[in-house]
Amino acid sequence: MKERFEGEQNRPQLVASLRRQEFAGGKLEIANALADAGELVEFKPGENIIVQHAADNDIYLLVTGVVAVIVNGAQVATRAAGQHVGEMAAIEPSLPRSATVTVLESAVVLKLSSAAFLSVGHSFPELWLPIAQELSKRLHQRNKTIYPPNKAPKLFIMSSSEALKIAHALRSGLEKDVFSTVWDDGVFFAGGYPLEALEKQVGESDFAVAIAEPDDISESRGQRAPTVRDNVLFELGLFMGKLSRYRTILVHPKVKDLKLPSDLQGLTLVPYQAGDDATIAERIAPVCDTIRDLVLRLGVRTFSIEKDR
Repeated sequence: MKERFEGEQNRPQLVASLRRQEFAGGKLEIANALADAGELVEFKPGENIIVQHAADNDIYLLVTGVVAVIVNGAQVATRAAGQHVGEMAAIEPSLPRSATVTVLESAVVLKLSSAAFLSVGHSFPELWLPIAQELSKRLHQRNKTIYPPNKAPKLFIMSSSEALKIAHALRSGLEKDVFSTVWDDGVFFAGGYPLEALEKQVGESDFAVAIAEPDDISESRGQRAPTVRDNVLFELGLFMGKLSRYRTILVHPKVKDLKLPSDLQGLTLVPYQAGDDATIAERIAPVCDTIRDLVLRLGVRTFSIEKDR
């Protein structure tokens, strides 16, 4: 493909392609200056044009093909012929590469060193405004991938079916201060997949509470002991992985020999007195106070790195 744009006989095709660059504005003089200053390079699908955090600072003008822009392993955008990649490091050489650019469809690019590109910009200062406008658009696109925090903290409560009365009592005790959802509040619907519903709740929640009622009996090394339902532990781990251990709370009754996984060390454990249904609200009130204090202290999740608080 590269040979279609090489040599004097094919220069008109190259210049025509460069005139379609957004910052060239269709101007023949700018396209000719770029063609004189750059080097044609061809990349195959799967090859990296740019690698995130690398120290090089060339700019690449896409003549043909499609590339993916990848940040921390996640694809955030694509670029095609008529667009450019690598302009940030080319304009400000002190910056490392902010993303990896991987070829999706065979690409021919015009590669310019930072110095060569700045020299063209010095000769044609009108190209800087379109580049600034394009950077503004890309910043706006990036912001769309960062979800705004909730206006008020949201808490998700998970439990076994047998512990639903405790879960509902916890929601009632918190309803004046914390918006709480129990797993049976229409979270799982007919025809849907439970894991997808849980993932949706993980994305929307700021805190999670798992109620560890001793619903099952486990046997370990010849010893039988009450233990927590497996699905509750799985859901607890799912939320803890996303929200962090500081925003994930395990509520459990004070019963003898309740078996909890050793991996839960460091998690916020809140016990409550065991008893009958008639005293649930009274027994769960101290738990509500502890959770309320934690929610007020940490607030909504802001998608930044949580510090140990």
